[in-house]
Amino acid sequence: MEEYTHSIHRIELPVPFPVRTTNVYLVADEPITLIDTGVKTDASLHVLENSLCELEYGIEDIKRVLITHGHIDHYGQANRISALSGAETYIHAKEYRRIQSIGQFREGLVSVLMQNGTPRDSLDEAIGYMRSAVQTMADPLEGVRFIGDGEEIRFKGMAFRSILCPGHSPGLICFYLKEGGILISSDHLLNEISPNPIIDLSHKGPGAQSTSLKEYINSIRKIEDLEVSLVLPGHGEPIHDFKGAVERIYIHHEQRLSTVLSILSLGERTAYEVSKDLFPNAKSFEVFLGVSEVLGHLRILLDEGKIVFRSRRGIDYYSIR
Repeated sequence: MEEYTHSIHRIELPVPFPVRTTNVYLVADEPITLIDTGVKTDASLHVLENSLCELEYGIEDIKRVLITHGHIDHYGQANRISALSGAETYIHAKEYRRIQSIGQFREGLVSVLMQNGTPRDSLDEAIGYMRSAVQTMADPLEGVRFIGDGEEIRFKGMAFRSILCPGHSPGLICFYLKEGGILISSDHLLNEISPNPIIDLSHKGPGAQSTSLKEYINSIRKIEDLEVSLVLPGHGEPIHDFKGAVERIYIHHEQRLSTVLSILSLGERTAYEVSKDLFPNAKSFEVFLGVSEVLGHLRILLDEGKIVFRSRRGIDYYSIR
């Protein structure tokens, strides 16, 4: 647990995923606000209660919960906290709808993964894992209020500005505190790793439907000119070199586009096959993450006219133009 300018405290909560912890932030100014909540597990609640106690607060003191986006490691125990404290929960409307329609999302994801050559056993494991995780580690959100882009989130002594940054998730919100140059970036900007642009199934069209990576890059451009001295991310350590972190994102995806082209130069591939070349050690339940990222790069390469695709027996294949 660490304290930053304007009484912003970082609390690391355990999650049963490879990232191991999720950062949530307590803003110790009226109204007392928690940004993100972690998953709904006894271990997470225990660490949160102990961390709040060290700060001389309890869960009942939380008056407002701000959810950056609708992934379970960020909203999972929001309802539990609201029930214990009476706190109001705020989230972007796109994220709320995504959470409410998670069953439909899984059905659509099955179709997309099959279309892109994912083997049935990997598909079943990935979808089964997602279903189990949501059922056991998150409650559906109830009685929420919506946050839009560019809204002012007021406290007694300061105000955040909300910034809509789609890409990793369609309605992801960052919070910017101009005084002190603090950006609470959630999973939009992370230390040392590049966020995964999760496939957005609302986009339809031929071939690699996912525009999430293009949206993510545009959202990076949206924040790159902010005056930021400290980034507080959703996972990992704070980022002190904001400009360097942004530049690493651009370099990473330029290199990744080049790598995907190199893979396709060896012959026709499905998105799943490209993902296996890129992430050979990925576990089966992570297959949708790999395919999501690859589809984002394929979409860019298709739009640039560098590759073509064709469908055979309901499966899409990509090759160099």
